[in-house]
Amino acid sequence: MKPLNLFSLIIFMFSFCCGMVNAEQKEVFDGPDGSEYEVHYIGFVSTFLDPEVAKQYQLVRSRALGIVNISVIKVDAEGKRKAVGAVVEIKMTNNLQQPQFLSSQQVVEGNAIYYLSQLQYKEGELLIFDVTIYPEGRTKAMQFRFSQNFYNE
Repeated sequence: MKPLNLFSLIIFMFSFCCGMVNAEQKEVFDGPDGSEYEVHYIGFVSTFLDPEVAKQYQLVRSRALGIVNISVIKVDAEGKRKAVGAVVEIKMTNNLQQPQFLSSQQVVEGNAIYYLSQLQYKEGELLIFDVTIYPEGRTKAMQFRFSQNFYNE
């Protein structure tokens, strides 16, 4: 059986479930020599994953677990795009201002590189994510913040 492509599944999933999750978002940072780094990120409930995909990537499907997916793309001065590896640090803060540091699992599928983090949530709770990324080819950290509510299906 051919391995399932996580990116394709996520895009397919969002085309049907965009009312239940935030659409993909991105931040853009300046890079060396006229290049840019695009950081694409999205959060979703783990039960949106097909059971086979979850098993393939050792992700737990649960109504109380969400997933944050981050990818880093370097766009050179000529517009050529390439996924790059990175060190990804995520601090999540809940409604009670309790911080939790999330670990990230690197997934490589062909030319694509993803960083997946699982998190526990209470339905409807607003979670704040402070993300710090150290991509290949850049010495300065890239930082941004996003917030999201997670709801069960």
